[in-house]
Amino acid sequence: MPSRRPTTAGRGPAVVGLADPTFADLIGPVAGNRLCAVGCGAGRETRYLAGLGATVTGIDLSEALLAIAREREREAPLGITYQHDDAHTLVSLPDASFEGAVCYMALMDIPDLERALAAIGRVLVPGGWFAFVITHPCFKPPAYGELVDHVDGSVRRTVGQYFAEGPWSGPGQHTAHLPSRAYHRTLSTYVNALAAAGFAIEALREPQGETPVWREAAQLLYARCRKTDGWLAR
Repeated sequence: MPSRRPTTAGRGPAVVGLADPTFADLIGPVAGNRLCAVGCGAGRETRYLAGLGATVTGIDLSEALLAIAREREREAPLGITYQHDDAHTLVSLPDASFEGAVCYMALMDIPDLERALAAIGRVLVPGGWFAFVITHPCFKPPAYGELVDHVDGSVRRTVGQYFAEGPWSGPGQHTAHLPSRAYHRTLSTYVNALAAAGFAIEALREPQGETPVWREAAQLLYARCRKTDGWLAR
């Protein structure tokens, strides 16, 4: 069963652990941008973004994961700042201090989506962007499975409890460092929460996977949004 934070090949000694062409296409050029990585964990996406020329601040609630990220920064410095903070508040970050923010495979692990999106919106400059990647809420709800056609061997994804929003034990292998539960939300909950926080969706991606079932259904959902409150009116 795939992990919620899939392990991927590295991009060389300076950028550890993230090789995601869909994510790269979604965020586009970021050189010279001040970026915040919310729920950065051990720093895969922070090092990727810094390797593209961005000035990056990584935020996570886990001191254990931040220790790994800081050790990687000491071994191969890219100018990344790591701060221990709560995604619900981001109290260590000033208002309007970043051109962009990312949350890579962590937004579904944050208990209060509305508070987190409000905090992310607060630290972005007017017109700033926010990109995130989550397990697809339509195809990884609390109940799911696979059916194999006994005639032609084709695979179908089955889903259940889609409307059962709230905490659940989540897919993937859990460790002492990673969350023991995820928070399932419907697609409309995500979209409505983004709108309430002043974000407009600019682009979505639902890439096909490599295994038979993930060629039939989307395992991950990628989104890029723009902070619009008080910006478009001007």
